[in-house]
Parts: sequence; structure tokens; C-alpha cells
Amino acid sequence: MSGAWPSEDMHVHSTFSDGAAELGENVERAIALGLRRLTCVDHVRRDTDWLPVFAGAVADWRDDPRLEVLCGIEAKILTLDGDLDMPDDISGADRVYVADHQMPGLSGPIHPREIRSALASGETDEDEVIRDLVQATSRAIGRQANAVIAHMFSILPKVGLDEARVPLVLIEELAEVAAAAGARIEIDERWSCPSPRTVAPFVRRGVEVLASTDSHSLDTLGQFRFVRAAFRELELGSAAQVHRV
Repeated sequence: MSGAWPSEDMHVHSTFSDGAAELGENVERAIALGLRRLTCVDHVRRDTDWLPVFAGAVADWRDDPRLEVLCGIEAKILTLDGDLDMPDDISGADRVYVADHQMPGLSGPIHPREIRSALASGETDEDEVIRDLVQATSRAIGRQANAVIAHMFSILPKVGLDEARVPLVLIEELAEVAAAAGARIEIDERWSCPSPRTVAPFVRRGVEVLASTDSHSLDTLGQFRFVRAAFRELELGSAAQVHRV
């Protein structure tokens, strides 16, 4: 299956965290599909102690000429200041995937059901929730080298909000920060986000856009529908991709 497009899958999980396949199985599957780049990504927390072993397992594939294999860690945003849930020492990780698994708060993450309740009671409003999320994401990628904005705005449906409601001015501001920080943004197949409307300001500023399945099993690795359609709309072909490793 050579000539796959997009010819990469930049967010694939393994048994190091919550994936069903072993890291080597994911790599072999990517090679069989004819992909050119793969990022092995697994979830970390502040007390994660297996990162050196994970990075070593990725390193075992570094010299394979058939596929460029990168090591990524996925860490949720904890606070409005952009603190991330990851170990102090992240040696061996090529990329840090900054993820909105929960809503960043003043002192720690807030579960989506609590945000839903606060919206329903009038304790907070849509504008404040969106503004806080964008602010926390901006601060996280501004502080973290080699950041990737993972499945951006995937938390919004969980709290009852629509990505289309995010003001373009906030997206433009976030894209400016990403460009200045050398961050990347992925389009995520699993969560069908962010939309081309959201990604377009990043493209205009030269931010690298990654094709990701966020795969947790071999049968979804490299299988794109939402991402392929978004790439077409944004006119992101394989030749248009600027790869900055």
C-alpha cells in the first residue's frame, strides 16, 4: 500500500499507556501501510517512571530507512498558567502533545461534568470557558519546546459547547503564539477536530500541520477520513507539508 496519503500518522498509542498494540507492532503496521513518518505517543503523568524505557523502544527503530519514527508524550493541561501533567525529566521525547483532557483551572484540572454544571447554573458562561481554554493552551505551548497542540478543542463537546463558537480572534492569537514558539498542531481523526476553520490561521502563519489518527489499535492506524478531507480543504498535500523534525 505504498503512496498512502497523508503519508504519516503522528499520534499513535501503544501498550505503554492505553493502546492495544505493542509499540513495535504499530511501527510494523505503519511500514506495511507505506507511511513515511510515525510518532509513537503515550500518555504520561507527573509520576510516570517508564519514559526512558519508552524512548529506548522508539530509538530501536531510529535507523530503519523505511520509516521515520519519533517519540512523543501526551500530557494534559493542568492549570490556566499552562502547567502540564508530565515528569520533570522528559529526556528522549521528541515532541510533547499538549492535550485538553479536562478543563484547566486556577489550581488544577476540572472535570467536564463540573463545567457543564457551572454553565447550566450560570456560575460561568461560554465566553469565559472558551477564553480560559485558549489562554491555558497558549501558555502551555509558549512554555514548552517541541509542543504539538493535540486534538485541539476536543473538550468543548464534552462540556456542551461547539468549536464553531470559538471566536476567530482568539484562534488567530493562539496561532501567533504557536508560530512564534515553533509549535505544531495536529488534525485528529479520532476526535474529528480541530476543523479547517480553526486550523486555517495556523496554516497562514506557516505552522506545521500533522495528520494524526490518535490510534489506540492497529486497525485504525493510518486510516484517515476526517483528516484527509480537512487536508484537502486546507490544500495540504504531501508536497505542501514542511517537515521540521
